[in-house]
Amino acid sequence: MGLTIRAQAQHIDGLRSLVTVENHSVVVDPPPEEGGTGTGMSAPQLFVAAMAACIAGFIANSCRLRNVPLARLEVELTAPIQSGPRRVGDMEAVVRMEPEPSEEVRQHLLKVARRATLLNTLAWPPRITLRFE
Repeated sequence: MGLTIRAQAQHIDGLRSLVTVENHSVVVDPPPEEGGTGTGMSAPQLFVAAMAACIAGFIANSCRLRNVPLARLEVELTAPIQSGPRRVGDMEAVVRMEPEPSEEVRQHLLKVARRATLLNTLAWPPRITLRFE
């Protein structure tokens, strides 16, 4: 068994929470139209942001390991919020790099990105157990 991630979400006020993992914290707060104050990303926004960061990290690491020049890397991920049940819908990630890689490198980096941890998590969703202590 590998690393276990433990996140703690502590209610601040209203709909705001402080989420902490190890030594890192972030405020999560829905926008006003959803009852929050908008002082942080909402949980779905944080989820989409984490997905984009995960893809970017896998691409950047592959560039590092293969000595692919990388002056700029951007992953823009878009995802609609859907209802029935409320959830993040189909996502699209667009990768932009400078210098622009060859077609062969692009295809390799797309394969690498498809193996990103959070993409694998969605492909093989974990069971989630909810309980009160």
